[in-house]
Amino acid sequence: MQKHSLSQQQQLKQTAAQTVQLMRLVELSTTGLEQEILKEVEENPALEVDHEVELLEEENLEPEQNALEEIKEFYDEDEYDSYDDYLLQENNRSKDDVFFFPTASYSNSFQENLLQQLHEYELSERNALIAEYIIGCLDENGYLLVDIQNIVMDFLLTYNMQIKSEEVENILTTVIQQFEPVGVGARNIQECLRLQLNLKEKTPTVEIAKTILNEYFDLFAKKQYDKLQSALHINNATLKIAINVILKLHPYPVFSSEAIENRATQITPDFIITIEDDKLVLNLNNYHIPKLKVNQEFKNQFSFYYPHLSKEKKMEAEQFIKDNVAQAKSFIGTLNLRELVLFDTMYAIMDKQRAYFLSGDDKKLKPMILKDIAQVVKMDVSTVSRVSNSKYVQTPFGTIPLKHLFSESIGNEDTSSKEVKSIITELIENESKSKPLTDDLLCSILKEKGYEIARRTIAKYREQMGIPVGRLRKEI
Repeated sequence: MQKHSLSQQQQLKQTAAQTVQLMRLVELSTTGLEQEILKEVEENPALEVDHEVELLEEENLEPEQNALEEIKEFYDEDEYDSYDDYLLQENNRSKDDVFFFPTASYSNSFQENLLQQLHEYELSERNALIAEYIIGCLDENGYLLVDIQNIVMDFLLTYNMQIKSEEVENILTTVIQQFEPVGVGARNIQECLRLQLNLKEKTPTVEIAKTILNEYFDLFAKKQYDKLQSALHINNATLKIAINVILKLHPYPVFSSEAIENRATQITPDFIITIEDDKLVLNLNNYHIPKLKVNQEFKNQFSFYYPHLSKEKKMEAEQFIKDNVAQAKSFIGTLNLRELVLFDTMYAIMDKQRAYFLSGDDKKLKPMILKDIAQVVKMDVSTVSRVSNSKYVQTPFGTIPLKHLFSESIGNEDTSSKEVKSIITELIENESKSKPLTDDLLCSILKEKGYEIARRTIAKYREQMGIPVGRLRKEI
């Protein structure tokens, strides 16, 4: 009786460990999962990548109510060698299909490009060190957000070298700010635009634009064009031309540089939704994920005889093999369970937002929160949260984050915040640029369309979408 109790306690610990591992794997993106699998293969000699696995024929993977219960039986089986089908075999795909994957090329970061340009300058060792330090202080957009006095103090603490703020200022303006891309090393957007204007051919319009940036930048930023026109003593047409010159400049030093493209992160969708005969088809995007199996040569070492080992050492060796094989089987089984958790959850989301996935129209998004999906798939809300976190779905109208599909209901239960945001965006895009819509006007228009939305709610949504108030959207 005592042994039975001990055995049951051990089984509970194993289940808890598998649950923790499952939750960790569920939270990983497709790219993160691939790295985790390769790490596990490297650490566990009982695991190996199966390079001979072929895709099975097409099969329907409509989620069933008891799918998760069935997969849990894997943990109770004693005889199984591998679970190389844990990836659900790329359903609804032919084995003859050819798949193309984007390749990434390495390119220097913009800091490295700046250092290369620095080598073309004949500077003293002291000035070169200051220049390199400034380059290291630039943020990802090419701005210098560190105060010059702080650089002076850092030099004293790091290099035990006393330098003057005038030296740093001189290197910044005569060296760093002369580099490509134009505007690099600027300390604010005003200086960034000014550096770009300085390279333009001198014309009356460019000179007016410089005056605006140097003396009336605050009026320009607030779009107080009437006051700006009065201060410059110019007519409306001349002001409009000068402002257009400024608006064509880049607000970020590296915005137009190729470096920003090379640093862009490639998004790998975790799910693929296609439309076939007006029906939605869901696939897991796992073509490139390594398929695993138990290493048979390692497992067969159970039957090996070690005449040169003591009985104690042989028992230790056998236990080592048993532990690793058990861990390998558990890991493959957990991967299998992860695939079903992801598929069932995404299927429930797709079913809830069917109208949206068929049209791509944000106004068709229904109110949906994590709890709604958790109730459908009979999982904890935290599990659904892990599935939707940092994951993307590829659709006929683009790749979107899963979080985009969730929104609270406002007004009546059938209206989502995404729907209201979409209408607000549409209204602002079509507004008169000389007389932008105020939040009060937006509120009135929405009420006419049947949406009872408070003005403060509209202001909140507008700010969430990064849309400025009507006064700042005004154009001449």
